[in-house]
Amino acid sequence: MGTLFLYIVVVLLVLLYKTPLLSSSPTSLSLPSVLKPGSSLSVENKDDFLISPNGLFTAGFYSVGENAYCFSVWFTKPLADQSHTIVWMANRDAPVNGKRSKLSLLKTGNLVLRDAAQPLPIWTTNIIDSKEPAQLFINDTGNLYLQNNETQVIWQSFGSPTDTLLPLQKFTKDTSLVSSRSLTNHSSGFYKLYFDNDNVIRLVYNGPSVAGIYWPDPKITAWASGRSTWASRRTATLDLSGHFVSSDSLFFNTSDSENQSVRRLTVDVDGNFRAYSLDETRGIWKVTWQAISDTCRVHGICGENSTCSISPNHGRKCSCIPNHTMINQTDWSYGCKPEFNTTLCGNGEDDFLHFPHYDFYGYEARFVPNVTLDECKRVCLGICNCKGFHFNYETEGYFSCYAKFKLINGFRTMSSNGSMYLKVPKSILLLSNNSEKIVHEDRLICSEKLPTVRIDRAYIKNPKNESVKSLMIFTYVFGALETICIIYFFYRTRNPSKTRQGYVQAATGFQRFSYAELKKTTKNFSKEIGRGGGGIVYKGEFSNNRVAAVKLLKEFGNKQGETELLAEISTLGRLNHMNLIDIWGTWKMGHWPKTCIPVS
Repeated sequence: MGTLFLYIVVVLLVLLYKTPLLSSSPTSLSLPSVLKPGSSLSVENKDDFLISPNGLFTAGFYSVGENAYCFSVWFTKPLADQSHTIVWMANRDAPVNGKRSKLSLLKTGNLVLRDAAQPLPIWTTNIIDSKEPAQLFINDTGNLYLQNNETQVIWQSFGSPTDTLLPLQKFTKDTSLVSSRSLTNHSSGFYKLYFDNDNVIRLVYNGPSVAGIYWPDPKITAWASGRSTWASRRTATLDLSGHFVSSDSLFFNTSDSENQSVRRLTVDVDGNFRAYSLDETRGIWKVTWQAISDTCRVHGICGENSTCSISPNHGRKCSCIPNHTMINQTDWSYGCKPEFNTTLCGNGEDDFLHFPHYDFYGYEARFVPNVTLDECKRVCLGICNCKGFHFNYETEGYFSCYAKFKLINGFRTMSSNGSMYLKVPKSILLLSNNSEKIVHEDRLICSEKLPTVRIDRAYIKNPKNESVKSLMIFTYVFGALETICIIYFFYRTRNPSKTRQGYVQAATGFQRFSYAELKKTTKNFSKEIGRGGGGIVYKGEFSNNRVAAVKLLKEFGNKQGETELLAEISTLGRLNHMNLIDIWGTWKMGHWPKTCIPVS
């Protein structure tokens, strides 16, 4: 009995330890493909996720760093490198803690994402409270959506994309695609695809210090790029076969069109807009179309005071212009800074470093057509914030001067009819023996992954929550002890015979003898010394030479007689009189007792 009781205690304590503290809202799911009103998905439960009916997409908490999670939708099957491709994020710019964070579907129809014990939600669908409950689903196209009882979709992830457009997902005037910050940092980056006010789909760079449109080519008009500005409805879609159609007359077919491949359109971290198809055999994504073939034409990719070039071994790479060094060794978007002190404007201490076939896009402080090189130099020297100038031979047969106040989006092209002249102090120019030297010693390959950064958090504990937690722990412990007592009582009362034996010991305090002991004492009940209406009395001799009279009682036909006898024995056992012998102990077999009465 003691072993069983100990086992029950251990089992209950293990269950209590393994059971997490529950919030006031239910967290269980009936199906892995639907989240019901009042339910939650927990970041701590690895089984809390939704899967599309075809198994292609999964929605749940995705780790984006150390102790940092975003509620996301991704392709279920991992790639060859065991990574997953994310297609949507709810909180890309505000990851939540890996403890106590939950996505809850309120009974009012709102999805709410909370970060641990913080009072305000990190993200919500912002739906007007409805009396009709809604459920959260994910379908075969990767769309996460809320649907009420009238089958009306009241919110969907397709309406607020991040950096990816999936087949059959509409791209509209109210949506945009924003690149990730890097391959390992999924927060919002600097590149955005959107419908501009002239109804044309464009790519824009919005960097730390400057911004500008770079696709389609801003040097030519939208009509010259084959775009239409008349369609005000502003919609675009990619179908399952790889055909893209936009209201601004942008049409293209992927290189594997007509094949039923798994596809996606993504604004990548390098600012290019690409179509991908999944090679399921090799577990990789293949580029089947891209908006910009010369990736150095993407604005802001190398930052200020740097140039972009294509390397056969490494692909695109960035380099600081001479006498400049990187500002941030892990991020080229911050560009480079000069290693020299600028001179006072107009003191005659500046000259120019020549870079043939290089150009920096835009940011002209002044444009002067039909000038000589010396005249262009004087123009730049007369402008205090002029960093240099581009001296270009125009098709009309003369040279033009483009004085620039910023050197951004630098690139080299042999097709250029001009050269770049960088304004530097004369002392620096004397040290430079090779004007063709454009590549700085410090360089960073643009495709290189950035290191994962831990997101530090300082959470303020809520005293009310701590009190609730203590109360819940007390309730759990009290409930466990109560359960133990009930089980113990049930075990003790299910066998009447054993219960009665316990009663005899507790009531009388007599010594309990075994049948073998009494049989040996009475020599197999052979020495009869008397008998009466209640039973037969035998002589017994114990090992300590003590003599006792052992009375073997008759069996009672009902429990009342047995109960009365037990009461009499209990009373006699407590009496001490010279004319009464002491009752030494009892032995019970079955439902009736045999008493051992020692002789004084």
